Amino acid sequence: MKQLTQAAFQRAKNFIMDHGRAVDQRRFEFHFEGGSADAVLAALSPYQNDDGGFGHSLEPDIRTPASSAIVTTIGFQILREIRAPGDHILVRKGIRYFIDTYDESQQVWHIVPPEVDAAPHAPWWNYESSTGTFGRFLVNPRAEIVGYLHEFNDGVPTELLNTLTAAVLEHLDSLPGEMEMHDILCCVRLAETEVLPNTDKIWEKLAQAAAQGVARNAEQLTGYVLKPLWLVPSPESPLAAELKDEVEMNLDFEIGQQGEDGSWSPNFSWDDQYPAAWQTAKKEWQSQLTVDILKTLKNFGRIEEEKIK
Repeated sequence: MKQLTQAAFQRAKNFIMDHGRAVDQRRFEFHFEGGSADAVLAALSPYQNDDGGFGHSLEPDIRTPASSAIVTTIGFQILREIRAPGDHILVRKGIRYFIDTYDESQQVWHIVPPEVDAAPHAPWWNYESSTGTFGRFLVNPRAEIVGYLHEFNDGVPTELLNTLTAAVLEHLDSLPGEMEMHDILCCVRLAETEVLPNTDKIWEKLAQAAAQGVARNAEQLTGYVLKPLWLVPSPESPLAAELKDEVEMNLDFEIGQQGEDGSWSPNFSWDDQYPAAWQTAKKEWQSQLTVDILKTLKNFGRIEEEKIK
């Protein structure tokens, strides 16, 4: 079983502290050095707009400062990660943004706004093609947002929450076993909502989807694929037993992917679209991914313990 050595861990830490975004530096400190949730919240705050949504390249592939549903879900991933209190201003404003931007006629949130096209962005975030690209938003980002509305439900109209939950579960029930990988990840975040009742059926659906779509060898992991660790970020994850071998393989793979500078890098690029903007986005991805992977390695006990001198 491979372990990330202490020397490699220190290289990763140095990269984060020397080149990382402030929000990722505070996340690292939160998970590894007893840092506070308040410090993470303070670093996250500049990404939130007056309308309550998140923007400003919190998702590095979307460079517009404008709010969007997808970037706001990323803000809530961090809020959930640090167990932010439901009465915090960032949470309350974010939930209000979701309520205000809900398209009642379609029962969805549009994943990005038209403003996305006015700034550098990855081609898969083009506004005009987004409805088709993301399956009319029926799962991504809707399922994930419904999870956050349950988790931080103070001020969320009960009728809206009940209607949306029923719509999401009905749609998931109608889907085939094979699902698009980002849809799977949205459903994982829905199912991980601790206050959501009766998640067994969602996990059953996810187990079927994982069986058909998850990467099962290291060669596949070099591409942009559904990684086992995205489904099983800790040994306590409900799919851990079913994907045990794949998770161990993925952990070994990630340890071997660390760059000489200490970071982990994205395995995709849109350099051909906006070369200068991509260089900035790539560095931000390295910052985020390095914290994400270190956190996962810690969860599985894959970081070598520091020797007492």
